[in-house]
Amino acid sequence: MTCPIYKKCGACYYPHQDYQASLDDKKRQLEKLLGLQVRAMHPSPEPYHYRNKVHAAFSYDRGRGLMGKFAQNTPRVLEVDDCLIENKQAQAINHSVKKLAQDFAWPFYDVRTGQGLLKSSLVRVAEGTGQILVTLVVTQKQVPSKQNFIKALRKRHPEITGLVFNYNPLDTPFILGDQEFKGFGPGYIVDELLGHSFRISSQSFYQVNKGICELLYQRALELAAPEGQEVLVDAYSGIGTISLYFAPQVKQVYGVENNRQAVKDAIANAKYNQIGNAFFLCEDTGAYLEGLVQAGDQPDILVLDPARSGLDPRALRAVRALEVPKLLYISCNPEALATELPQLRKSYRLQTIEAFDMFPWTEHVETVVLMSRKG
Repeated sequence: MTCPIYKKCGACYYPHQDYQASLDDKKRQLEKLLGLQVRAMHPSPEPYHYRNKVHAAFSYDRGRGLMGKFAQNTPRVLEVDDCLIENKQAQAINHSVKKLAQDFAWPFYDVRTGQGLLKSSLVRVAEGTGQILVTLVVTQKQVPSKQNFIKALRKRHPEITGLVFNYNPLDTPFILGDQEFKGFGPGYIVDELLGHSFRISSQSFYQVNKGICELLYQRALELAAPEGQEVLVDAYSGIGTISLYFAPQVKQVYGVENNRQAVKDAIANAKYNQIGNAFFLCEDTGAYLEGLVQAGDQPDILVLDPARSGLDPRALRAVRALEVPKLLYISCNPEALATELPQLRKSYRLQTIEAFDMFPWTEHVETVVLMSRKG
C-alpha cells in the first residue's frame, strides 16, 4: 500500500511498504538522537487504520469545497479520500459530514477570507465499546438547521452516539475552541482499556492507537514493578488512564493535570471503575511538584507523561530535586527527551529505554525511560 499524497501531506514520513524497515530506522534515529542504546522497539499490533481520532479540515479551492488534511507547514487543505492510518468508520462519517454540510448550505471556512461556518469535523471512535463522538468546529453559536442536520447524519450513521458543536471563531492553529454545546448525547464516549472503562470528552487527551497503548501501559507497569505499598504521582495524568491502571498495584495514586475537563473525566472514571485510592488534582504540574519538594513529601514512584513540549523548566527542576526512588518517563517527543535526559541523569541513574510505535509510518515514536535515584 502507498498513499499518493504522503509527501505533500507530511503526516507520514515513511512510504507505506516495509513496516519493519520503518521500525528499524526509527530505532536507529532514536539511539542517534539520545546517544544511548534503546533496548527494544515495540511494533504496533496494527500499522494501518489505527488512529481512533480522525480530524478533517474544510476549505475551498477555486470555489470547490474541500475536505481533508492540511498540507505540510501550510493552511492549504489537501483533499483525502482514504487515509491509510485513520479509522475507516471515522473517515466515512467525515465524508457524510461534508456531503450534508453542502446539502444544508453550510459554507466551509475559508482561511484566506476568515469567512464561513464549518471549520473541521473531529470523530473519536471507542474501539472497545463501539461508541462514537462527532465534534463539529464552527465559527458561530447559532447553527442553522442544526437539529435537521443531526437527524440526517444519524440516519446515515446510526452508530454515532454523541455530537457536540465546538465554537472556534478565531484564525488560530488550534483546532478546538474553549466553548462547546451539545447536539445530542452526553458529550463524551466511554472506551475500555485494559479492563477499565474511561470517559473521553472531545477536548480530553486519549492515545490514538489503542493496541500499542495497551502494550505500553502493561510494560510500564512491569518496569515500575510496584509491590503494593507505594505512593505514586502521575504527572500530566489526563483522564486517568495510567493512574487507574496502576492504582490496584499501589497504595495511593495522585494524578495531576491542568486541563479541567480532563480532571472531571478522571474523577468520573475513578468512580465508574470503583477505584477508591486514586485522587485527581487540577493544578500546574511544576507548581505541584515544587510543593512536594518544599513539604518534603516524596512519592515512591513518579510517572511523567507530558505533552510534546516536554517538561517545563519549573517541573524539570522539581523532578530533579525530588529524587524519587523510581522515575518512569513516557515521552512522545524524542527531541524534548534528548534535552531533558542529561539534566535528569544528574539526579537519577538510567535503567532502561524502550520505544513503542504509537504512530506507524510517521516520524513520531513513544519512548519509555525507567530511572532510579542515585546513591
